[in-house]
Amino acid sequence: MTHEEWKQEAIKRFGENPMNWKFVCPSCGYIASLKDWHDAGASQREAAYSCIGRRLNSKKTIFDKTGGPCNYAGGGLFGLNPVSVELDGNIHRVFAFAEA
Repeated sequence: MTHEEWKQEAIKRFGENPMNWKFVCPSCGYIASLKDWHDAGASQREAAYSCIGRRLNSKKTIFDKTGGPCNYAGGGLFGLNPVSVELDGNIHRVFAFAEA
């Protein structure tokens, strides 16, 4: 999908305020909003790409299925990010949105 389509889906689910947008880690299933990321001192760009556990120094790995958050990052060896978004001619793999 295009970046604009992706944004419209987020607005449809969570409203205009991006801080309310929520993403699901494809590894551990943990749900975090952009506000959660902001409160953890991270950039908004990390929110749909890595589990918030990376910012919280989680010791849980992508292989630990006991609940999150974990330390999964989309740019590592295992590319689990399920959604493709086109932005500026590049394809970015990101986390799925959580249910509204």
